[in-house]
Amino acid sequence: MRELVKAAKAHGATSAKIIPARDVCVDKRARLKCLVPRCSSYGRHLLCPPNLMPVDEFKEILDCYGSALLLQVEADVDSSDKSVKHLDDDICEEIGSETESRKWQLKLLHLVNTTEAIAFKMGFYFAAGLSGGECCLCRECVTPQSRRPCEHPFEARPSMEAMGIDVVGTCKKAGMPVFLSSKNRVRWTGLVLLD
Repeated sequence: MRELVKAAKAHGATSAKIIPARDVCVDKRARLKCLVPRCSSYGRHLLCPPNLMPVDEFKEILDCYGSALLLQVEADVDSSDKSVKHLDDDICEEIGSETESRKWQLKLLHLVNTTEAIAFKMGFYFAAGLSGGECCLCRECVTPQSRRPCEHPFEARPSMEAMGIDVVGTCKKAGMPVFLSSKNRVRWTGLVLLD
């Protein structure tokens, strides 16, 4: 597992730590935060609530895992300024840039996917990655109502919080720092479950 931590850091993790899967904090209130206050992605993304398995079902699956790799990427951005973060992607395209948040979400997603693939090749056959925030692979998700399949089924991953994971509680338990809304820097957290 130390090799997996090294690989994660080599692929861009600011920090990476193996934790017992039992230390992943599952709390239905984490899923509630998708609804209160209502996230603009709620019901609009295939990998956002209510389009995911119930939190209790995820907890049962989590109980089958022995370990998890907690991953973080850190950016020196002002995440407390929500004026750009919540712009519609079409507007961001018009002004000629992606939001800083989206760029870092993509970095975290790539790190989670890469680390999950490395873990699989190391013999962790049930390795499963979870990212942070809504899926950001497409400018616009196909939406559940379209009945079309995901355009990136092998890259898309649900977020930890969408599955009901208390990210802050899990990081605190693991002794990893959490920077959410900050004028100086922010940390995005992902997870790879290991059997």
